[in-house]
Amino acid sequence: MRWQWIALGAAVALAAAQEVEASAGVCFALSEDGPALCPTEQARKVSVFRPVGLPAREVETVDYETWADEEQASTPDVYAWIDDYTPIYRLPAEAAAGLPPIRVSQPGFTYVSLSGETWTDDEHWYQINVNSPRNRERADEYVHERNLHLVRPSSFAGIRLASQPALPFAWILRNVRPSSLPGERADPGHPLLYRYDLVNIYAAERIDGHAWYLIDPNQWVRQGYVGMVDIDPRPDKVGPGEKWIEIDLYEQTLAAYEGDQMVYATLVSTGLPQWATRRGHFRVYEKVLIAKMSGQLGKPDYYYLEDVPWTMYYDYAIAMHGAYWHDAFGYRHSHGCVNMPPIAAQWLYQWTTPFVPDGINRFRGEGTWTWVH
Repeated sequence: MRWQWIALGAAVALAAAQEVEASAGVCFALSEDGPALCPTEQARKVSVFRPVGLPAREVETVDYETWADEEQASTPDVYAWIDDYTPIYRLPAEAAAGLPPIRVSQPGFTYVSLSGETWTDDEHWYQINVNSPRNRERADEYVHERNLHLVRPSSFAGIRLASQPALPFAWILRNVRPSSLPGERADPGHPLLYRYDLVNIYAAERIDGHAWYLIDPNQWVRQGYVGMVDIDPRPDKVGPGEKWIEIDLYEQTLAAYEGDQMVYATLVSTGLPQWATRRGHFRVYEKVLIAKMSGQLGKPDYYYLEDVPWTMYYDYAIAMHGAYWHDAFGYRHSHGCVNMPPIAAQWLYQWTTPFVPDGINRFRGEGTWTWVH
C-alpha cells in the first residue's frame, strides 16, 4: 500500500491548522486503486488555517551557450523536428544546382540536433547530423528551413527538498479554477491555477467516482488536474541511507530519496498503454551522457531522436532520460522509457550511481535502486 493516512486534526494539524473543530479528524487515505472515502465532512468546514510551507529548494541548472545564442538553454544542443520525406542534401549548393538529395527522411517522429545555419542565394539552411564521434552514421547534412521546425525544450525543473514534506504535494497539470466544494463547478471567485503551479494537498474526498483534493481554504481540485507526490516507505531491498528512486505510474511523478528522506521530485512521462512501463524493482546499470535513440522503422510509430541527453538505463532497453521533444510531463507519452524534463534528467544523472568520470560518454556499473509501481 503506497499511500499513508494523514490527519488534519492530529499531529499535522498543529502545523497546518489555526482553526479546526476539535472533533474534526479530517483525513484521507489513498490506495493503488485510488482515493478511499474518509470522514471528510469536516474538511468542508475548514475556512481558516495556516498553509504548511513546502521545504522546496531551487534546482541548480547549467545554462548552455549554443550557436543559436539562446538565453539560458537547458540542453547542450539545439533541436528541431523535420517533416516526413524531407530532402536532405550534403550541401545547399547541390540543391541550388538541381542535384538530387543524398537521402529523404523517413515518415514518423524525427528529431535532429542542429550544428549551425547558413544562407545560400537568400535561402535559409540548417546543418544537421554533425559528423562527430557521438553520431557516426551521417556526414554533415543540410535541410531547408521550410522542412524544419525548431523546438524549445521544457524549462520545468521539479523541486529539491531541504527536509521531509509534511503533506503530499502536487503540480497542476492543466489550467484550472478551483471549486468551493468537491464535485461542484469552478468558483469564479477563486484564482486561476496554471500548469506547473505547485500546491499542497490537505484533504481528499471522492465524488461520483472522482477524487477531489483540498489545496487551500475552500479550494478543491479534481484529481485529473494534478500530479501528486507523497512520501513512501523505503523498499526492503534498499539499505538505510542508500539512494533510491520511486516512479509512480498512476501519478506520473518521480521522487529521489536518500534513505527515508525525499530529496527531489518531478513530473515525468512514462509509457503509453501499448508500451506500458514495466513495474518492479531495478537498478540503474548504464548511463549515457548523449545518445541517439530510434526504433519501429517502417511502422507508423517510427521514431528517430538525435542526441538524447542524460540517459540512465535500468530495465534492459528502458531508461530514464531527458526528453527535449515535448512538454507533456505529468501524462503518459513514451514508448516505455521514463521521459524527464531535461533539467530534471540532468539533476538525476549527476545524483545517481554509478558516477560517470569526466569526459566519458557511456559508463556501466551497478547503480541506484529504482522502484516502478
